[in-house]
Amino acid sequence: MLGIQPSGTPPPPSPQPPMTPRTLSDTGMDSLDSPEHGKLRKHHSFRLSFKRKDGRQQRDSVGPVPAKFIRATSVKPHTLCPKWNEKFKFDIDDIHSDQLHLDIWDHDDESSVLDAVSRLNEVRGVRGLGRFFKQVCQSARQGSQDDFLGCINIPVCDIPSTGLEGWFKLEARSSRSSVQGRIRLKMWLSTREDRGTSEEDNTLEVKKFERLQTIFMMHELNAYDPAWKWNGELAGPSLTILHQMAVQSDLSDLQISLAKLVAIIRINRKKPLDTKFVHRQLIEMDKLWINNYNNEPLTRELEQWLADSLNGFVERSLCQMRRHREIFPALHPPSLVRLEYLLRCLGLLGSMRAFRQVSPFSKGVRGEIVGALRKGSTTWSQAQLRESQRSPNPLVHYTTILIADLQLGITYYHGLFDSTNGIQYFSIVYKQFDSLLAEEVTNRIECGQLPGTIVNHWTILDHDREPDTAPFEIYFALQEFHNMKSHLSVTPQPPEKPLGLQNFHEWFEPAVQRWISVSKTKAIQRIKAAVSVDQVCEGERIVRHSTSSIDTASCFYQIREFWKNLAWPDHSSGAHYETLIIDLVCTTANVYSDLIHQGLADGGTGYYDKQAQQQPRSTDELCVIVNNLEYVRRGLAEFHPETHQLPENAETLLDNTIGQLEAKADRVLTKLTASMQGPLQKSVFHLAWSPDSLPANQAVMPLLEYLDSHLATLNVTLLSQNFYRAMTLIWNSVLTEFAKQMDAGGEGEKPTNFHDRMYGALQLLGEFFNAEGLGLPPEILHSDTFWRVEQRLQYHKTDTDHLIDLFYMQRLQEQLNTMGQTPLGSLSVKAYLNHDSLCVEILHAKDVIPLDPNGFSDPFVIIELLPRRVFSHCSEQQTNVHKKTLNPVFDECFEFSVTQEQCQVESAMIVFTVMDHDVLTANDFAGEAFLALNNIPGVATNFNIDNFNGLAQIDLPLLEMKDKNHPILQILEGRVNDKNSMDFLRKQKARVVG
Repeated sequence: MLGIQPSGTPPPPSPQPPMTPRTLSDTGMDSLDSPEHGKLRKHHSFRLSFKRKDGRQQRDSVGPVPAKFIRATSVKPHTLCPKWNEKFKFDIDDIHSDQLHLDIWDHDDESSVLDAVSRLNEVRGVRGLGRFFKQVCQSARQGSQDDFLGCINIPVCDIPSTGLEGWFKLEARSSRSSVQGRIRLKMWLSTREDRGTSEEDNTLEVKKFERLQTIFMMHELNAYDPAWKWNGELAGPSLTILHQMAVQSDLSDLQISLAKLVAIIRINRKKPLDTKFVHRQLIEMDKLWINNYNNEPLTRELEQWLADSLNGFVERSLCQMRRHREIFPALHPPSLVRLEYLLRCLGLLGSMRAFRQVSPFSKGVRGEIVGALRKGSTTWSQAQLRESQRSPNPLVHYTTILIADLQLGITYYHGLFDSTNGIQYFSIVYKQFDSLLAEEVTNRIECGQLPGTIVNHWTILDHDREPDTAPFEIYFALQEFHNMKSHLSVTPQPPEKPLGLQNFHEWFEPAVQRWISVSKTKAIQRIKAAVSVDQVCEGERIVRHSTSSIDTASCFYQIREFWKNLAWPDHSSGAHYETLIIDLVCTTANVYSDLIHQGLADGGTGYYDKQAQQQPRSTDELCVIVNNLEYVRRGLAEFHPETHQLPENAETLLDNTIGQLEAKADRVLTKLTASMQGPLQKSVFHLAWSPDSLPANQAVMPLLEYLDSHLATLNVTLLSQNFYRAMTLIWNSVLTEFAKQMDAGGEGEKPTNFHDRMYGALQLLGEFFNAEGLGLPPEILHSDTFWRVEQRLQYHKTDTDHLIDLFYMQRLQEQLNTMGQTPLGSLSVKAYLNHDSLCVEILHAKDVIPLDPNGFSDPFVIIELLPRRVFSHCSEQQTNVHKKTLNPVFDECFEFSVTQEQCQVESAMIVFTVMDHDVLTANDFAGEAFLALNNIPGVATNFNIDNFNGLAQIDLPLLEMKDKNHPILQILEGRVNDKNSMDFLRKQKARVVG
């Protein structure tokens, strides 16, 4: 319990515990004003601690302290660290002499001795037993007495104006008392005026404080222009006055914060303040409301006052949101900071407990911001539309302004709205602009004010007039606006209303059709004009070409870039337009190529006359023509898109046109390289028929020097692709001359190392044309012609026996590559090697070709081991003849004495020849088959096999020699002095079916 001791009262003597029953209120300050509590306060139950002397020193002459000075807290049971958090007010008579006196007592509840004795079973230990006896004694006392725990005395004059808060040590009532512990108190002084109202109602003081706060703020603002540059700090004297007023008016921290916030909002209506300062005050208000409102609630009048202020602040902020482009320019960083903290203020209000409590029916702040953005964007865009009417192209100007605003929004505003309130600024503004712009374009189309949207017969035929670009200016402006939808957080999906410009391209389909039609005619006219005034372009660092090719390529580039920039969004109609554009450029390219070729014919050069003796006017002229065709080909090749596939018919047309240009360029290059034919033939002849003593690298030198000088000239006068074409043609000419020389003359007439030198020279020429990777690539060098020439040279270098082995190995590979049934039927056999004995079983043949007039054959099989030099001791063997059958069953076994090493020779094989037996004439050939010996059981495996049981039969297709001009046969025909060669050729000539 606590109270104020009036002036002139000495410190109380050692107190005695109160003897009256404990009937004071436990509810603290909240119950002090009740009538019942007032009666209790007049009870004279505190005898010594709150006794006052009346001039005598005797203890029995001490009177009680008036009850109006005494207050009591609630009881906190069963604790040694109680927490009250209760507030009491005391009237002070003399601040210089009055002091606060506080006693702490241990409250003992009334109970009977019987109740105390009944707790005997709860006693645990010696200390518990002592406490038990104490409880029994207390229950036996007359009345209830509380135990004294300590007291404190604090002079009122020691409390500063700022208040006093801290821990105070409890004092004993006498030297014999044992007291311990501390108590924490918060004390401050204030004044009040008796108006006949409740002491707790200080609404008028709060409003006075707000008025004074406003005056001081306005004084500070006079020194700042603009007002938002003031950071909210008041001068020291102003703060002192405000503090004294708050203390004297007994204002709580929550009331002070409330008054300050209302003052800030009031000033902000006239002079915009720093939003950081407003944001700080809102945070402070929110914290104090959360922590103190339950203990220090505001009156209903103050709550309504706060609600009106906050609602007014929200309304003014929404007005600023509607005009944020004007009030907070995107390119002014301080304004963006103000906008950010204004948005933070609004976001804080949306979650602020105080705002929800004092204004529970207000709309959501976030939704209000979204509505303000929509309304403000509409108003702003309509004003811009009115301003755009003064420009030459109002719609383009208006769209460009909207695009610029959206770019500023996504760069500067969107992040602020999103991070502070989770508002998708760009999506809101873009959808609003999209709707307004679509409506404007639609209205103009309906009124016929959008150029290029109506196409008739005369607009297409009137190609002499300069085309109107206004429709495409509008298209590109709308396209740029439409492309910004990629920044939308979520694209509208059904059933949500789609974007107004989603299909804006449909408005411009007539304009695109007219552009393609006009472009085709204009391009052909321009190319014809360019060819008529054609001039050769030359310089130190450029390849010779003419101006007409540059004009043609430029036309293609402009058409391609324009279509690329259109970026037509509809794939269906876009494919159709792409086909028309490909047809346009291909037609133009063909017209150009025809014109320059016609120029060659008109020049009287005999270009198209194969029998003409007149040569072209100059090599330079042909180089210019080839380069012109290459420039045009490059321009066409660029029409192959990288991102998607052209329509099939357009792709075919483009490839065919490019192929035609390349064919015409090759035709011109053929004429260009024709002049080299004679010197090449002469150089290759001298290379081939050089003396044996001259090595290949020296014999080929004159040819290389000739090629180097001419290729160097072509490299300067031709574009790179044309140079590679020319090199390819020259390389093929060299290969042709090599083929002629290596097959010329008889074997006996040629020098000993003729073919070796030709082969070495061919390899050197290949390296020359490759030029260490800078010339022709290997895939072009190693063409079919090259492989044929190299193969024939290899065959020429090979002796007869090995050529024959190679021939049979090719025949074996041909058999392995044959799939399915052949026209000559098949032969089934078995074969294995057992020790040094090769066992072969001829099983049967199937579908043998009929070679007799009766529709049948009399087949038999000849078995031969090859090569003959390896199996010279093994003679041919044959089966019996089976009459009049196409499916003979032989079931005959044959044995050859061979070694495993002989069977493992690479070219070792069995040749099965099926013949038709004739009595009067020579036997007819019916087919042949081959079986490699290195794959049969006993050779390929180490298992010992002594019979045919368990062996799988091998079905061999019967073949005939179809290539009568086989290179090996041709080469062997030239070796007339080689007996083995002639015998082999006679044998092969007999192996012709029928």
